[in-house]
Amino acid sequence: MFAHIEHGESIVRTLDWEQKLGTVARVHPVGEGRTTQPVAEYRKPATWTVKHQSVALEEHNLFHGTVAEAINDKGLSASVLYQEDSAPFVAQYEDTGSPAVNMADVVAYIVENYATVKEAMVAFENDAFQIAWNSELPEAGKHGLHFSAHDKSGDVMLIQLNEGGKVVIHHGDEDLRVMANEPLQQVHREYVAQFDMDDVNTANKIPSSISSKDRNLRLIWTTTNQKNWKGLNWRQTEAKLQSTFDAGALVPQEVIDPSYGGTYTTWVQYVYNLDTGSFKLRDLDTYTDIRFDMADIAKFDTPMCADLVAQASLYDRPVWEKCTN
Repeated sequence: MFAHIEHGESIVRTLDWEQKLGTVARVHPVGEGRTTQPVAEYRKPATWTVKHQSVALEEHNLFHGTVAEAINDKGLSASVLYQEDSAPFVAQYEDTGSPAVNMADVVAYIVENYATVKEAMVAFENDAFQIAWNSELPEAGKHGLHFSAHDKSGDVMLIQLNEGGKVVIHHGDEDLRVMANEPLQQVHREYVAQFDMDDVNTANKIPSSISSKDRNLRLIWTTTNQKNWKGLNWRQTEAKLQSTFDAGALVPQEVIDPSYGGTYTTWVQYVYNLDTGSFKLRDLDTYTDIRFDMADIAKFDTPMCADLVAQASLYDRPVWEKCTN
């Protein structure tokens, strides 16, 4: 969930899965040489040198270091979410010959190379890089995923893979303030269009399931009708953002999605601000928090790591150490 508010552009995002997920923060300093994870199906693996001081939020419990979220010191962030409806199309995508980035690295690649959404979008459209849709995540097989980027000006884009291997970029649309999983964005929009967002009585018609399309609908509804963000300090603003997201999209343990027949518990939540660099992680397993500011990592000149979920039960601020892998 992306919010344009008095304190600047702010984001709330969660990691949801049947099994417990975690977060290791890895700082990538300016000047670090980088190579993408293997992209065997593509002619040219991407290599790059980090241009913007960044922190990548890696998931290691199940996804072997896939970067779920990344933020840089210019106020640009990027996200990846599961998109099962793209899975049938990954083999249909054709290699363009441009540098290919493994999907585990895409969000890190974007924030390490670009300062704004527009800059990243132009580079992508001009084949400065491509997403290796048909390559495996490290030790985790092939999956349907989709990617978004947001910057402190309020600009946003969503990149999705559609039928025939066609890449679709949604850019600047107001409803992109919410990013959910499947279905694809155009189907989400068809579903939301069935409800009148300006009618107070719509609240009585919105389904309560944990399905992605219903969580997307609830967040679109809530944020459409939530007008007053003025006069709040940052902690009040952060609390309002978090409670807004939690009421619409947080998934309690053991609740079943009837369309899927299983559950995907919310294990980890991020709340952060692209203007101030404030970042908070909340571990839903222990209900503990840990915070840092982008200014804290500004002077790191070597990759530094902190297991934020493990440390949330021990410290208020991360203990950064040199990365060992």
